[in-house]
Amino acid sequence: MASRREERGLPSPDLTHRPISVNLSLTSQIGERAIAKSNVLRNINSKEKRETEDMNSRSSEQLIIEIENYSKTQNLSKKEIARRFDIPYNTFKKWFLKGKIKRIPSKIYLDKIQNVFESQRKKEQYWEESWIKILKWWETQHRYSSIREFADDIGWDTQSLFHHIQSKKTPPKIIIEKISKILGLEIPGSDFNLQDAKNRVEKVKFLLILLEDELRWFRDSSEENRNALRQTLDFSDVGYISSLLTMIADESQFIRWITLTTNRYNFFRKKGGTKNEKGPD
Repeated sequence: MASRREERGLPSPDLTHRPISVNLSLTSQIGERAIAKSNVLRNINSKEKRETEDMNSRSSEQLIIEIENYSKTQNLSKKEIARRFDIPYNTFKKWFLKGKIKRIPSKIYLDKIQNVFESQRKKEQYWEESWIKILKWWETQHRYSSIREFADDIGWDTQSLFHHIQSKKTPPKIIIEKISKILGLEIPGSDFNLQDAKNRVEKVKFLLILLEDELRWFRDSSEENRNALRQTLDFSDVGYISSLLTMIADESQFIRWITLTTNRYNFFRKKGGTKNEKGPD
């Protein structure tokens, strides 16, 4: 069947061919739109990247400050801190360079440090809450008739225990642990204390080397100098430390000793003539 255009004697339009100028114009417009869109996306990505880098830089700077504060409060060197975070010291020390461009910790190290600090904050919160429970228990307890009796039972000096109870200031962790055992309170497991134990082992080794060096001086010195040592130290405390070092070498012996011993560490209160001084009850 003929179309109306054919009936009128008009040629059929060629729909497969368009003017080249139209095709080029359309292609140019599409290309320009694509380039413009690409530039917009690139600018957005670049802005987001800069914002992320700025955020990471601020986060790193804050973390470096927190590390420095942690080093001061824990009395630890940079090398000890790096060991605690399980970060190579050569990498760690570059974050604290002065007068040069500081290296920014990588995300892996940032996450590792933040995890350590988060664990530390949880532990500190736990011990603070435990001490609050102990203070509430002390207000109503009838187990001890005086602070002196309580201090003797946990192996701490009366003056320090009195101060912490009065001020409500959290005492050392080991004291809270001892009291918690007496009261049957829950004590955190050792899963997050392993690295701390390794660090303390190194400290004990260093202290024993230092102790032997100082004692060797008294060994080879005069009787007068050794008498000065005898008059200053409380040798019942020396005996306690000596026994502790010996018994801790074997777990079964240690458990038996810690259960049966009646010795208590008195923190060398003989020094300065304060051993027989009466403290607060």
